Amino acid sequence: MSKLRGWLLRLGELFQRDRREGELAAEMESNLALHIEENLSAGMSAGEARRKALIKLGGVEQTKEMVRERRGLPLVDALVQDLRFAARMLRKNTGFTCVAVVTLALGIAVNTALFTAFDALVLRPRAVEDPDRLAVLSRITPGGRDSRFSYPDYLYYRDHSRSFSDLSLFAFGMAVTSSDLPAASPEATPRIAGAAGFQLPQLLQGSAQPIMCFFVSGNYFPMLGATPLLGRILLPEDDQANAPPVVLMSGNSWQRQFHSDPKVVGSVLHLNGVAFTVVGVTSLDYLATASSVPDLWAPLTAKIALGATTSQEFENRLVVAGFPSGRLKQGVSLSDAQAELNVLAAQLRTQYPEAERNMSVNVVSGRNNLSELDPEAWAVVAAAMTGVALLLLIACANVASLLLARAVARRKEIAVRLALGAGRWRLLRQLLTESILLGLLAGALGLPLATWTLHLLIVEIAAALPSFWGTIALEITPDIRIFAYTLFVSCAAGIAFGLTPAFEASKADVNSALKEDGTAFGQRLNRSRLRGILIAGQIAACLVLLINSALLLRGSQRALKIDPGYETRRVAYLEMYDPANLHYSQPRLLQLNRDLIFRIANLPGVQSVTQASRSPIGGIRWVSVAPVGVAPSTRGVQGSEPPGAGYSYVTPNYFETLGIPIVRGRTFTSQEADGQAPVVVISEATARRFWPGEDPIGKRLKIGSERASMSFPGEKDPFAASSEVIGIARDVRSMDLRKIDESYLYLPLSQTHQWTSTLLTRTEGDPATLLAAMGREVRRVDANLPVIGAPLYTMVSMDPYFVVSRIGGLLASIVGVLGLLLASMGVYGMVSYSVAQRTREIGIRMALGAQRIQVLRLVVDEGYRPILSGIAMGVFASACVSRALSATLFGLSPLDPVAFAGVSLLLFAIALLATWLPARRATDVDPMVALRYE
Repeated sequence: MSKLRGWLLRLGELFQRDRREGELAAEMESNLALHIEENLSAGMSAGEARRKALIKLGGVEQTKEMVRERRGLPLVDALVQDLRFAARMLRKNTGFTCVAVVTLALGIAVNTALFTAFDALVLRPRAVEDPDRLAVLSRITPGGRDSRFSYPDYLYYRDHSRSFSDLSLFAFGMAVTSSDLPAASPEATPRIAGAAGFQLPQLLQGSAQPIMCFFVSGNYFPMLGATPLLGRILLPEDDQANAPPVVLMSGNSWQRQFHSDPKVVGSVLHLNGVAFTVVGVTSLDYLATASSVPDLWAPLTAKIALGATTSQEFENRLVVAGFPSGRLKQGVSLSDAQAELNVLAAQLRTQYPEAERNMSVNVVSGRNNLSELDPEAWAVVAAAMTGVALLLLIACANVASLLLARAVARRKEIAVRLALGAGRWRLLRQLLTESILLGLLAGALGLPLATWTLHLLIVEIAAALPSFWGTIALEITPDIRIFAYTLFVSCAAGIAFGLTPAFEASKADVNSALKEDGTAFGQRLNRSRLRGILIAGQIAACLVLLINSALLLRGSQRALKIDPGYETRRVAYLEMYDPANLHYSQPRLLQLNRDLIFRIANLPGVQSVTQASRSPIGGIRWVSVAPVGVAPSTRGVQGSEPPGAGYSYVTPNYFETLGIPIVRGRTFTSQEADGQAPVVVISEATARRFWPGEDPIGKRLKIGSERASMSFPGEKDPFAASSEVIGIARDVRSMDLRKIDESYLYLPLSQTHQWTSTLLTRTEGDPATLLAAMGREVRRVDANLPVIGAPLYTMVSMDPYFVVSRIGGLLASIVGVLGLLLASMGVYGMVSYSVAQRTREIGIRMALGAQRIQVLRLVVDEGYRPILSGIAMGVFASACVSRALSATLFGLSPLDPVAFAGVSLLLFAIALLATWLPARRATDVDPMVALRYE
């Protein structure tokens, strides 16, 4: 206790320094006066009495220092002293301080911005009550993980689990409003989408506005502890079969579409022709467990009223209903819950062997927005963090060069301190304190800069997405992790750029410096390899960033040039947002399709219109398929191939409209389509898969099974016990642009029996110019119908692999350009510093007859060597990094000669220019002035 009390007393001295110093000075003066008085009484003169008194006390300042050490914390006192001195030195050299702080702040800001995004997505807990006990359930099928559960399965786990205090269900959905919102206005192309080189589908002008609606079980919001901004939340009684239709509005929709009118609570909103009462408004940006903020939240049972599902589907274990999440009971761990869920899953497999075959359940923490990251995602995070770390290293090297130059200017100050007895460690600590203080100042500037930049980026991304996709809500307000990360990066940067210059400065030759001989200290630094190493390091790091950004951008361009096997430049893609949800009868739906096709086909510039059950790009739907009358061992189907084939229902003119040639056989006739004849057109890959080396025309396939499940309203999985192959279409890339479809079937679409939400229109020119006219025709046919439209080539640009490469390349380019700017400044500054230190030498050379071109070559020769070394190191490092990236990113050529050669030459030219400018200035040195230098 006595030691603790002593430390506390010493710590308290730090906060009473001024008062204690005054008391100490008064006490010392009192003691000195007493000793002087005694000496005077002994007959000494006044001067002699004071001298003897000081000798007896051992020196006033020395005694004060001993007292300070005994009652204070010497290390803390020294640190405070160092900080005060460092602040004075930085304030004295404002030009150097501003340049260094701004340079470092750029590097720190980019690093902090990336970590802030990572924190918001992965580390920050959800804004719900007690997020640590929130858990997310996933259903695992033989084909991989599928997080959605059927409604009967959800009820079974909810009612039988003892690990959860509550278990809720959440489902995506889409509703349309007919009369409460105005028709869609023209949508401008967002800046960020245009800059990134991709376009998003847009709502056709004049069509009804779809609004995003999420569906939840009645216990969802109570389980999360949600508090509404206005009104109330959804309750269990709202999720009953006969409950009045109600919705909960998001704060974002309340602001955007209803101008924050408090009277919206209790008002009626018509969705799909059904009147819903708004019972409350959530807080702004409230996500719950969703990934985006919807316009509305509705009870699960409302899906039936909206026509999104039926009561029979709710009871069907083969129809998925939503994403379950639950709250663990106190004292129950995730492993305990997993063990119980394994038992319940086994019971379900026993009771329902057909529906639950090979199904299992996994439970993970739901504390964060992203419960789990795939290995590929971690690779992207690692690559991004490496890129921004390289930028910070460039900034550190830049500031290190400034500190080297500043150390030369401070050589006499450092020598004086060494001559007065300061130890080299003490001097090194002081110089490092200045560097760390610089880093902290840069961090103080970089943190708000990072937050502002990230906020601007999120706003731009949100503006680029259609409103009916929901609202992006990312919490980027700095928290303790972000502050700690910024502090760590700032201190680490301060040590990184300050250690070597401080170590070099502390080795100053005292005699040479005190004699005003600038050669000894300056030439040693000038001749050291530090300058060349710093230049080479900056060039290498910059080259890695620029080459890999060029590879990513060229990879995305290469992806866009891939021939998918069908026409994309002159085809428009139109998608109706489920007119079946408007409670239209089957005849009306069929008539709606016919009217739309007729009106659009008669527009000037339109060549043909076809129907399909899904888009030719990204329309992924599988069905089991097997040749009829062929033994399993002779089917030619490898075990590694998928157990089925992709498929789409199409009208007879589909192949002509999209330019897909029939390489053998024929397409459907109108009679076969209208009569729903058991015929099929297959892809070349399907023919090779089932009948290698044979003619498949006339062969037969069994497609699907009797237990057909719902794909989406209006379409069930196909089933045909025996379908005749009548044609073979050229292979296309519809399910994955990286490779040819492994197997694809085209089934006849009956325009008299089947409706579809997808129309494809072939035009004479750019289809984007006809989208507005198509929107007007949609409005004339049905004002309540929301229709999304886009040229088909924009759908290619939205392929995930293209988007990742494109955005990754753009972000890497931004970081690379910043690195290029910093590296160029660094090269320029270092060469300028070298020229300034060699002014006397250059003057002597010119006085002895050296020509300007010789002086220019002398300086440039010294500058370009580390530049070439940096380029060589950068090319090698870039090759290693690009090989790692090419393993995960499509279209990336790891050794693209254009990217490597182009970027290397560009960087060499810019670096050489940064060397040439100060070298040219060296040729203007007046020999007479130079000879009088120092």
